[in-house]
Amino acid sequence: MRNPASRSALVLPQWAQNLRTRFDGWVDPRTSELPRLRVLLALPALLVIAGVLLIGLSLNGSSSAAFRGLIEGGADPDLLVGTPQMIRADEWNVQTVWAIAQVEQGLPVVNETFPGGMDATVPQDLPRADWSVAFRPHLLGFNFLDIDRAIAWKWWIPGLALIAAAYCFMVTIMPRRPITAAALAIGFFFSPLFQWWFLATTLWPAVWALAVMTALTWSFKSPTRKGAWVWAAIVGYLTVVMAMGIYVPYIQPVVLVVAFYAIGLIITSLTSKAGVKFTASRFVPVLTAGLAGSAVTVWWLYTKLDTVTAFFNTAYPGNRLTPAGASDWINLVSAIGSSFTQSLKAGGLLAQNSSEAATVFFVGAFLIPVVIGIIVIQRKKRGPQPWTLIALSSVIVVFVAFLYLPGWDAIAHLLLLDRTTENRIRIGVALASLAIVPLLIKYLDDTRTRTHRALAGGVAAAFLISQVGIAALLRYLSPGDLAAAPRWWIFAILGAIAIYFIARARPSIAAAAFLILTVLGSGTVNPLYRGVYDLRETEVAQAIMQIDEADDTTWVAVGDRLPTALLLESGVEAYNGFQGAPSEAMWDEIDPDGEYEYQWNRLAGIYWTPGDGDPVVDNPVADRIWVTFDACDEFAQDNVDYVLSDTPIEGDSCLVPVETFDIASGALTIYQVQ
Repeated sequence: MRNPASRSALVLPQWAQNLRTRFDGWVDPRTSELPRLRVLLALPALLVIAGVLLIGLSLNGSSSAAFRGLIEGGADPDLLVGTPQMIRADEWNVQTVWAIAQVEQGLPVVNETFPGGMDATVPQDLPRADWSVAFRPHLLGFNFLDIDRAIAWKWWIPGLALIAAAYCFMVTIMPRRPITAAALAIGFFFSPLFQWWFLATTLWPAVWALAVMTALTWSFKSPTRKGAWVWAAIVGYLTVVMAMGIYVPYIQPVVLVVAFYAIGLIITSLTSKAGVKFTASRFVPVLTAGLAGSAVTVWWLYTKLDTVTAFFNTAYPGNRLTPAGASDWINLVSAIGSSFTQSLKAGGLLAQNSSEAATVFFVGAFLIPVVIGIIVIQRKKRGPQPWTLIALSSVIVVFVAFLYLPGWDAIAHLLLLDRTTENRIRIGVALASLAIVPLLIKYLDDTRTRTHRALAGGVAAAFLISQVGIAALLRYLSPGDLAAAPRWWIFAILGAIAIYFIARARPSIAAAAFLILTVLGSGTVNPLYRGVYDLRETEVAQAIMQIDEADDTTWVAVGDRLPTALLLESGVEAYNGFQGAPSEAMWDEIDPDGEYEYQWNRLAGIYWTPGDGDPVVDNPVADRIWVTFDACDEFAQDNVDYVLSDTPIEGDSCLVPVETFDIASGALTIYQVQ
């Protein structure tokens, strides 16, 4: 480390000096080194304005227009930027379709599409009109907005909350650097992991973790208890928000990061001779709020016990456990290959599943050698150690060990690491990596030091070499990936710049590089769309609803996604759709002997294809159920009134064509079962 005071001062013009003086006064923190309210709320206030504009204009990143290309030809007037992201079927083919189905049915707690009904809360997380939606802030808009603005609300609320939470945490750590904090927060939001997995179950755990770390920091720094309790109240609310998502693979890693951060604060407090009583008292607000939030969650889960039990008893995903050391070199390459984010659209070695392969630029993780350098220097000086930096670096080591070091499954199970997966654990690495950055910047600011050029340059060079190595590997093994990421070298240089200038105590330059890297790399993953492509407005859906209104009917969709989506959004009873906990009543009708229970007892989409005789159930992939349909079979004769098919069904004497609709992808035909 070197003191920068020896560097010649840069002489600024008088107007610039005056502006700098005013800015320094505006960001001047409290005596406790916590940010003033105007600084803390600066970016969140701007995000509120942005949210009002985006939602008011019905702008969102949904890929619902993926269906439009199947029905209509020509340019889409509502598609403003980009193209629908087909790989994100969980969003446009599952959640958006089910949300519209809920609206059509009046936002019930039990959706009546499947015979026997489906709980709309677990695990589908659908809009509904009950008390629990108060803890699903992204779904509140469906209760008072039209469908276009409700979808925009659902899209932006978790994302804007992530930016706000990241900013509040970083500006709490470094209150004199709100612009740097804002750039890092926005850049974090644009990380490939979040853009490719743009779902509430991905975003809220990260929001919760950042809020908890912010609350803990306020608890330890604030001389009064008011700020700590305000943050604790936010934590209590977000605890329920996160828990109601019930997606453990993303929850567990962030909880572990928070636990290690708390350990770092405890050791810092105790080694500074604050005392056990004082240290314990600092956790009272957050623990109280956490317990209150947990109590609400436990009560909610109790009311949903049957649904939750049925979900965890499924064949897939069920209670799957991931053994320690199960990862491989491809996962490592995709995890650290943030410069190749554009290749995620290519579907090659790094992107057999684009969402699964999405990663983050782990800038803080690459700076761990700098943290080690600080530890060595502090040890020589007999000064206080940066325990929070050590704790966050340690949790990253734990995550990496779980991925690549076999043989400690008992400990991993105790830490609940086996409840996540090798791809989902990246959210924990991303969070710890992000948290390291402001803490390192704050340390360098406070000590007025800079990392030696050799160490800073070596760490940056190591990152650059890793990206060059990945490029060479792709050139040999998967040239399509490399061709799809022509600007990888620019992203690699930007990443190296960010690493180098954080270490060299020039965080403004580093934050700008980080922001440019992430926005250019993942800013166009999702389209910018006006409203939602509502299948209820199509001629086919209008015919379906007209038939159902005249005579209460039950349907089967034969074919791929479009017929299924049309039935769901039309609000009719149907044997199609992406199911959570399977409806026993429905499957008793399809498979009365339980012959295919393993095949249908899973979180999966249900599709039908023409066949002969009793329904036969199969799984082409783990989350898809294909069932054969014969209109003359007993099941169809007893339970099905109409069929919607995207291909002609020939040779089935028990089907009578009602109406055929020509669409861009071919034709859709409504049949009546005779």
